[in-house]
Amino acid sequence: IILVGEVRDRETAEISVNAALTGHLLLSTFHANDAATAIPRLLDMGVEPFLLASTLEVIIAQRLTRRICEGCRQSVSMSSEELPKLHPTISRYFSGKSFNLYKGKGCNTCGKTGYRGRIALFEIIRITPEMEDLILRNPPASEIWKLARKQGSRSLFEDGLDKVKAGITTLEELFRVANPP
Repeated sequence: IILVGEVRDRETAEISVNAALTGHLLLSTFHANDAATAIPRLLDMGVEPFLLASTLEVIIAQRLTRRICEGCRQSVSMSSEELPKLHPTISRYFSGKSFNLYKGKGCNTCGKTGYRGRIALFEIIRITPEMEDLILRNPPASEIWKLARKQGSRSLFEDGLDKVKAGITTLEELFRVANPP
């Protein structure tokens, strides 16, 4: 098992792919806006599409968002009419006329912020045989995401929305770290 701190340049990308080709499990970090963008960026660094397709197993994008303080978390009732004020497209993710979201009131435990700790939002793309075929064609991120979505991948925003509905974080925090698809 090899851990590469970060793939930033062509040389590191090539060494990483060569290590993966020899049967090593290679884990690394990579700066990209989302999981689908990682593939075109690696291809732009000079990694051959056939090598990338045969060595890549999974891409996980992650964003950290603040967690609502459990000491002062409270339910906030919202109506469907209030949602568009938060974001023009957010209404499509909620059903019904009213629903409960959560926020932290602020207490001594959280320093009156309403937040304590962080939680990760994830976006995962598994490299299936269909995805390997797509990588061979040097696709844009939009095509990669379209196939990933068809195969069950969910966006950072959708994972965050589940955490908002579960009372783990707030809509404001979600909009701060992720954009709606």
